[in-house]
Amino acid sequence: MPITLITGPANAGKAREALGAVRGHLAHGEGPLLVVPTRADVERYRRELALEGAVLGARVERFEGLIGEIVRRTGVSEPVLGRVARERVLATVAAAGGEGASRSTPGFVSALAAAVAELEVQRVTPARLQAALKAWASVDGAGAVGSAQELGRLYGEYRKLLRRIGRTDPERRAAQALDALRREPALWGGTPLVVYGFDDFGALQIDAIETLGAVVDARVTVTLTYEPGRTAFAGRAGTFETLRPLAAEHRRLQPRAEYYAPHARAALHHLERSLFEPGAERIDAAGAVRLLEGGGERAELELVAGEVRALLDGGMKEEEIAVVHRMPSAVAELLGEVFGARAIPYALERRVRFANTATGGALVGALRSTTDEGGLGDLLAWLRAPGLLARPELADRLEARARREGVSSAARARAIWEAEHWRLEALDRLSEAARRGGKALSERAGRELEWLFDAPRRESAALLESDELDEARALAAGRRALTELGGLARGAPELEVDAVQLARVLEGLEIVSGERAGAGRVAVVGPLALRARRVRALFLCGLREGVFPASARPEPLLAEVQRRRLAETSGLRLGGSRQVDALAGERYALYAAVSRPRELLVLSWHAGDDDGVAEARSLFVDDIVDLFEHGLEEHRGRRPLGAVGLAQPGDLSGSIADWEPRGPMPAAAAGPDDLTTTSRFAPTLGDPLRTYGPTPLGPLRADEVTAELREHVWSASSLEVWAQCPVKWFVQRMLRAEDLDPEPEPLARGSLAHAALKDTLEGLRERTGSARLTRARLGLAKELLLQALSRHEAELPLSAAPERRPGLRRRLEADLERYLEHAAEYESPLEPKYLELGFGFGEQARDPAEPSTDPTPPALASQPQPAPLLPALDLGNGLRLRGRIDRVDIAAGGGQGVVYDYKGRLAPPAAKWTEQGNVQVALYMRAVEELLGLEAAGGFYQPLSGGDLRARGVLDGESGVEIECVRGEVRERAEVRELLDQAVATARAAAVQAGRGELEPRPRTCAYRGGCMYPTICRCEA
Repeated sequence: MPITLITGPANAGKAREALGAVRGHLAHGEGPLLVVPTRADVERYRRELALEGAVLGARVERFEGLIGEIVRRTGVSEPVLGRVARERVLATVAAAGGEGASRSTPGFVSALAAAVAELEVQRVTPARLQAALKAWASVDGAGAVGSAQELGRLYGEYRKLLRRIGRTDPERRAAQALDALRREPALWGGTPLVVYGFDDFGALQIDAIETLGAVVDARVTVTLTYEPGRTAFAGRAGTFETLRPLAAEHRRLQPRAEYYAPHARAALHHLERSLFEPGAERIDAAGAVRLLEGGGERAELELVAGEVRALLDGGMKEEEIAVVHRMPSAVAELLGEVFGARAIPYALERRVRFANTATGGALVGALRSTTDEGGLGDLLAWLRAPGLLARPELADRLEARARREGVSSAARARAIWEAEHWRLEALDRLSEAARRGGKALSERAGRELEWLFDAPRRESAALLESDELDEARALAAGRRALTELGGLARGAPELEVDAVQLARVLEGLEIVSGERAGAGRVAVVGPLALRARRVRALFLCGLREGVFPASARPEPLLAEVQRRRLAETSGLRLGGSRQVDALAGERYALYAAVSRPRELLVLSWHAGDDDGVAEARSLFVDDIVDLFEHGLEEHRGRRPLGAVGLAQPGDLSGSIADWEPRGPMPAAAAGPDDLTTTSRFAPTLGDPLRTYGPTPLGPLRADEVTAELREHVWSASSLEVWAQCPVKWFVQRMLRAEDLDPEPEPLARGSLAHAALKDTLEGLRERTGSARLTRARLGLAKELLLQALSRHEAELPLSAAPERRPGLRRRLEADLERYLEHAAEYESPLEPKYLELGFGFGEQARDPAEPSTDPTPPALASQPQPAPLLPALDLGNGLRLRGRIDRVDIAAGGGQGVVYDYKGRLAPPAAKWTEQGNVQVALYMRAVEELLGLEAAGGFYQPLSGGDLRARGVLDGESGVEIECVRGEVRERAEVRELLDQAVATARAAAVQAGRGELEPRPRTCAYRGGCMYPTICRCEA
């Protein structure tokens, strides 16, 4: 048994022994195979061996590469299922099992795949599993077996289906290859094997090591990070005890401190030797171990980014720094933002969905768009694929129209597109291929995938940029998946996929995204990714309870207690001997991470989430803190939740820049790359956190814009918005970003209400000679109202959702009838003369903050105007006004008028007009006087719903006009004039500020209840 087992703790020299074994084999003319854990390790050791001139003699692979080499040498050639094809087979098997097995969800299929893989590796046949389950049931009863019986049935059906299609799966193929090697050891050829960097092995890996070393008699050297009797290694004891009987030689290496930098040696070596050990003494951390605490997750990462930036500025290389997180993918987006702000290059590999790439999402969208399940978003995802449309804005226009009209299906959206543009023949080709079967559909989808990838790069000979690599990965992954699925249904028609199923499979497909760790990048990895290499500085982040240590996850299909009982009753052991305690595994993961840095270890956590909810830090932090003197905890760096600006090392109490090694640093350690604090990082304990305020949005500086603002025609509503907040006006009225959502239901209700009331009053005038609402005319008015609503509701729909329209129509009808009853009850003596009276719309100069067309609803614009189109109102100082007055009632004699402006529910009283910036009615009163030659006796906001339908506004008590008013709204003429003058002054001030481009944030009045409505654009501190 020529297996040599080398064990020892971290930093015991196992790499030296492993590479020494490789060099020894090379010296004897043998071409060894070096197996390491990760792709980054493969690249690193290939470079290292190449520098020694051994590039042609030794191979470096991961365990997958070793298994592939065994398969190749043994000649096992049965076609193997890819991951996508196997999940399709398992999903079909699960769905075909009736009600008890119709659990073909992605989660269930993944769990079933893991269970099947375990059975294949252990050479458990369906018959053996069924027999074991029967033995268990005979002892404990069928009820005790439960879901395990279903697993046995599904496994048997899976194997039958594989025989029908002539395929095997990767685990069974590997097991067959190892069995073939056991039968004919000479097939291996004697290639030496060196396995380095592992702290644990799976069942298939143990099988491969045992087969090559104990059966084939190849020379196998295995290193294992393990030290007996220590708590940190308790989770790896099972692996050691499995390997120890197989080894002809067992070498135990002793811990060594020489790998640590001199100034950090005492602290980091103490941490490695004492972690989780009872009774360990406390020593001085000497700046080699440090703590950072953020108020929230962003604050924590900003602290880390600030310290990483300081190390880089101090001369440390990016590849010498690692950021470790228990779940790196969970913080990928936030970390990207924070590190990007600091210009920190980093490498973070994570799995992303195929459908989240532009190419993959477009293909999935195209497939869905050919089915009844396709939605508007699916068609848009395809149309927006880079390079598909020469004018991408056409897709934006389609979305805007579809959303406004309440279109949600891909079929209806496609009809709109083809009515305006051209036929979408690519979708027709996919539909036709789907009718011919799954193979034809997969082939057609493959051609469409390649076309989508090529579209933005066609005829350019372009080289892929780093941000385009995911598209290339999506292309490769999609090709593999479609090839697997296309050939799957031969001999098993139930495995064929239609467009819906194919889209679903591709949507669940994942690719590996991001940059690999290497030169020029800070590695962002999980805690076990650095087992085969060291770094100078390591930041261990996200140390919270429930995250690190992670909670235990039970086996989804066969729990540990069921495995144990199955072994006891039948003798079949399914991984039970190697099941480890979850906390023991997490302890080792912590040990693996904290033993990797040579100079600096930084632990970080956040005290709460970004909503301020408190979170507990990991007890692992306390396990480390307990090894050092109390100053470590007291001087941790802090950054509060919501702190503004980039974290600066010199600005943070207890930051890395504040630390300095105790005592003189050995001269041999001095150098530009050392972490010793120099004079440029003077201690600043107690300094307050500096904040850097955001750059304000304004003012507007473009001369052509401010010139246009000084000369245009304003609307009253636009002036009101400016008075509330100039930045709000800029976003809503100047930028005028087209809204993709349907018109809000309250606005749609207002448009229909205005149109219906106009027609109702005009109908009264035509039928009776007067538009006045009286008790005698109430019945006729209600009849005219119903006719008007019916006439206009098609062109002015109350909702984009058809199912909501009947209820909204009944509510509006009831509210307007209540208003007619209210108006008829009081029988105003005034005659409604002008309805929807427009002025200023014929001017050449227009309000740039308003649409270029008449904003009147189509139903109103189609009605004849009661008077010639009036000019804009000149309010002096270059301010001209336009607008549309809902109603002007005229007193007997025709010399006086009262303005009415319809409101939904809230009608502001005149006492609050100035305070709230409500200038519309007051400006309309001035327009009636200047443009119609009438005396404005009053002006009111008229609510059309709610409990109180009384108009709110102001009436000149000296005008002689007598109408129903709320108490306090009849005022002396001087007060009314003053109110109008204040409104004009407010309007002029807004126009002057606009002409100067003064975009002043006003967060107190921007939103209805205060606060900034557009903080990401405004960048207002409040």
